[in-house]
Amino acid sequence: MTTEHVVYAALAVAALLGLAEALQHRGGRRLLGIAAAAAFCGLLYLTLYPPIALVDKKPLQVLTAGATAVVPSDADTIALPGSSAPASISRAPDLATALRRHPAVSTIQVIGYGLNAADRDAARGHGLRFDATPLPRGIAAIELPDDLRAGHAFTLRGNVVQPDGLRIALHEPGGRRREPVALDEDGRFAFTLFAPRAAEVNAELSLLDAAGAEVERITVPISVRDGVALNLLLLAGGPNADLKYLQRWALDAGHAVDARISLSRGVVQQRGEASLAEAALAATDAIIIDERAWSQLDTAARTRLLAAVDAGLGLLLRLDSPPPVALITQWHELGLPLESADSAPDFRLSGEAADAGAALQRLPLRAVGDANLVLARDDAGTALAVAHNRGLGRLGISWLYDTRTLVLSGQAALHDALWARIVDGLARPRQTPPPAAPALSWQHERMELCAHEQRLLVIAPSGEASGLSVRRGRDERWCGGFWPRESGWHTLQTESGQSRFFVRAADEARTLHLAQTAAATHALLSEARDTAPAPVPGPRWPWFLAWLVPAVLLWWLQLSRRRQAS
Repeated sequence: MTTEHVVYAALAVAALLGLAEALQHRGGRRLLGIAAAAAFCGLLYLTLYPPIALVDKKPLQVLTAGATAVVPSDADTIALPGSSAPASISRAPDLATALRRHPAVSTIQVIGYGLNAADRDAARGHGLRFDATPLPRGIAAIELPDDLRAGHAFTLRGNVVQPDGLRIALHEPGGRRREPVALDEDGRFAFTLFAPRAAEVNAELSLLDAAGAEVERITVPISVRDGVALNLLLLAGGPNADLKYLQRWALDAGHAVDARISLSRGVVQQRGEASLAEAALAATDAIIIDERAWSQLDTAARTRLLAAVDAGLGLLLRLDSPPPVALITQWHELGLPLESADSAPDFRLSGEAADAGAALQRLPLRAVGDANLVLARDDAGTALAVAHNRGLGRLGISWLYDTRTLVLSGQAALHDALWARIVDGLARPRQTPPPAAPALSWQHERMELCAHEQRLLVIAPSGEASGLSVRRGRDERWCGGFWPRESGWHTLQTESGQSRFFVRAADEARTLHLAQTAAATHALLSEARDTAPAPVPGPRWPWFLAWLVPAVLLWWLQLSRRRQAS
C-alpha cells in the first residue's frame, strides 16, 4: 500500500466522521454540513495531490563554486552552496532539492568547478553539460599504484596547473628532502620511491616558484601493505655473491626460502628441504635456478619441473656466465629463444636511485620475438629478463648478473626492487583483492567504499566505528556511502581483512580537490534522453484556498451547535 492510498483511506474515514457530525444538525444546516464535510476531504486530497499537468521540459542552469557570473540563458537558474552568484539568483541547499523544485528539467547545465559527490548522484539520469571554470594554480593530480606492497619500488606521478616557472620538491616520509625538479611543459612530474616495509606514512610535495618560495604544500598519503609471502626455491650449481644477496633479499621480504647449492661433487649446502618432489613443487610459488644446476638435473626432474610450471609454478633460469649452445637450443624449444648480441657494455637501471655507483653487467644476449613478457629493463629500455606463459605458470630467463654491485654501492633499495619485480612477474598468483576506497577523499564529503563482503565497518582515527549500509554493485562487490567527520587515516574492516585510507581536511589541497570534482563532473556529460513533456503536479495553493472555505464552515457549524446545546 502506497502513502497515497493511506492518505485516501484516512480522508474517507474523516469524511464519514464529518457526515455523522452533520447529521446531528437539522434543516438547512444538515445539508450544509454534509456538503462541507465532503468538500473538506476532497479539497484536502487535491491540496496534497494536485492534478497532473504536462509541461514542456527546459534546461536548468546550476551555479557551483567558481561560477562568478550567470550565463545568459532561457533556462531556470539556481545557485548551490559555495557559489558567489548574485542575491537575486534562487538558491538550493543541494541539487536534489533543486530538481524537486524544477521537476521538468531536460538538461542540467553546470557552471563553475563542478558538482560534489552527493550532487553527482542526483544528476545521474539527466542530460548534463559542464562549463568548467579554469582551475587555480597548484597541484591538480596525484597518481600512486592501487596496491603498494612492501619490498617494492613505485612511482609517484602528478600534474600541476599553470606550471610556468615552477619546480616541485618531495619530502619523503623519513624527513629526507629531494632536490626540487623542473616540471615538463605540460606540468607533469614523477618521483621513484621504495617501500621497505608495511606502514601508513605521509610524504609531502612542495610547489616552489622561481625564487624558491613555497606556492603550495600538500600531503601524499602512502599505504603500504605486507608483501605476499611466497615459497621460493633457489637452486645453484655453485656459490656466488649474487646468490647470497638474492637470498638475503628474499628473507628480508618475508618469503619462505629453501635453497640447495652444490659446493663440490657430492657436497651440497642446503636450506630447508629443497625438494623437487611433486608435492613440494605444488606448494612452491617460484624457483630460481642457474644454468649449472639446470644441467645437473636428470630428465625425470626436468619433466616434474615443467609439469609444475604447467600447473602454475614460476621458473626462472638465471644465467651468470655464457651458456653452452645446447642450453640455448633447449630453452629455445621451451619457448624462450635467445641469440648472441654485441658485446654488452655496463648499464644502469632506470630510476632516480641509479647513479654512478649502480653500474651493472649483462651477458651479450638478447631475446628473440615480441611475444615475451619483459621482467626487467635497463635505462635504455633493453630487456634484461623475459618470461612467457606456459600452461598456468610462467617460464623465465635472465642474463643479468653482478647485481651485488647495487648493494655494495649503497643501492640496496634498487637491488630489492629489481628482484621483487622479477619474482612478482613469475610467481604463482596468491593475492586476494583488498577492500576498495577512493584514492582521494575529503572531510565531510561523501565517498563510496566497496568490498567483496557484505559487512563493512569504518574505524575513524579517534576509534569511532561506523557500520555501512551497503548494496550489491554490478561488479559483484558490496558498496556503501560514508561521510567522514574526521581527517586522517581510517580503517575499512571486513570479515577477511582490512585496508587503510586517508581523508584530507576539508580545506586542504584546494586545486587537487577542485580538479577531482571537475573530472568527476565531466564523466557525467550526456545528452538529454527524453525531451517529451513531463507530467508535473499542478499548483497546490488554489486548492488550499478553496479548502479553507469548508474548513471554516465546519468550524462554524460545530461552534454553533455547542452554543445551542449550552
